[in-house]
Amino acid sequence: MTQEAMHSQMGGETAGSEELIPAGAVSFGLEYRTNVGGRDEGVCIHVYGNDIPGDDKELLRLDMFRIAPHYHYRNATIKQNIRLELDFTAEGDPMAWALDKIKNRLPVMLLKCQADEVARKFDQREVDAVLPKIVAWAESKTHSRAEATPMSS
Repeated sequence: MTQEAMHSQMGGETAGSEELIPAGAVSFGLEYRTNVGGRDEGVCIHVYGNDIPGDDKELLRLDMFRIAPHYHYRNATIKQNIRLELDFTAEGDPMAWALDKIKNRLPVMLLKCQADEVARKFDQREVDAVLPKIVAWAESKTHSRAEATPMSS
């Protein structure tokens, strides 16, 4: 299901519209971002708090880029945007890392975003039910981009 973005504007361009997957207290927004900084691209997973007031409902953004993967702890209600780089050496494949965090660490990450109410309403079973959709979407986007002409460095 596609819908209007529930986050602030980001750099780069998107390859297609955002796919929105609801899962109880949260929704996942899936995008493939290109031309990030003129040289990077990759899967972007937004985690929205459905009951967050206002237009910007993004709490987490996992930017699983080829060159500079990173993630953000966000919360527009308190003007928070903490960006953390992902260490390839310690963490391995960025997409596997992101999916592991969604499956095993999401409630505590929501608390780090100071979204306590969302974390309280969170139900891992609802997230587990949509994980196969997230994986299939990410694999299809990554596979189709790999078949395209590689980006120049």
